[in-house]
Amino acid sequence: MTGRKSFFDIIKWKLIGSAILGVVLWFASGALEFPTVFRIMFVLYAVLGFLVFVLLDLPPMPELSGGKAIGGLLIFYLLCSAVYTGAGVYLPQFDPEWEKGKIQKIIEAKKRAHPSITPQELNQQTQALTAKTDELMERLAKLEETMTGKSSAGEGPSAEELAKKKAAMAAGGIPSDPIAYGKEVYELYECYNCHKIGGKGSVKKRGPMLDNIGNLATVEQIKKKVYDPKFLMADGFEKEYNKGLMPKNYTELISDGELEALAAYLASLKNTSVNTPKPVLKQ
Repeated sequence: MTGRKSFFDIIKWKLIGSAILGVVLWFASGALEFPTVFRIMFVLYAVLGFLVFVLLDLPPMPELSGGKAIGGLLIFYLLCSAVYTGAGVYLPQFDPEWEKGKIQKIIEAKKRAHPSITPQELNQQTQALTAKTDELMERLAKLEETMTGKSSAGEGPSAEELAKKKAAMAAGGIPSDPIAYGKEVYELYECYNCHKIGGKGSVKKRGPMLDNIGNLATVEQIKKKVYDPKFLMADGFEKEYNKGLMPKNYTELISDGELEALAAYLASLKNTSVNTPKPVLKQ
């Protein structure tokens, strides 16, 4: 029949356009650091668009009736089912076990920091710490008396101060090396996704390098910045600061002990050869 397009005429421009779109989507999503599974899906969307437009431009099928219509419907249903099932089996899928692994990693770290202990063991440790505290306070009192030549009776620490010191020592849980523990906290919460230290970390500009932050910010400033991202802004990171790229939920995730250790670790970083941006006070 004259005037009817050939199959090649129907697909040629659609195929070229879809191929160009697929290539653009692949490289653009890669530049934006999308995971591979999403990049593949974007390209498949371009292929799906090509098929849809080809179907729309194909000549109409002859009308079916009776058994042929029912058979055609069944074939179409089986074909669609096979496509959807095959896509679910062979295409990359989101793996919830990977996310569970990340959560388990945080839980296990918290368990190591706070190992389980029976009430009897806790009571024994508390008594031992209390006895040790009393011994240390007595020795301090004697030392003060020796150095000042005065009796410590009535001039020593108040009952409230003594109770605070006992409580602080009995609380325990303070790592022997808080800086090493702080580095573990830094890695546990994947701070390297935005901040480089020692040249290791994010390849995309999200947050400043921290190799020399110990010379630019105090421990208290670092702690406040973690819990309140709007407190300080790194010089040259105005765009990232205004976008609010730093998470705001660390008050719910990071415990006070972890925060203390993390701040101690960051405050120990004083490599002047690295150009760490100067923090700018915003509040």
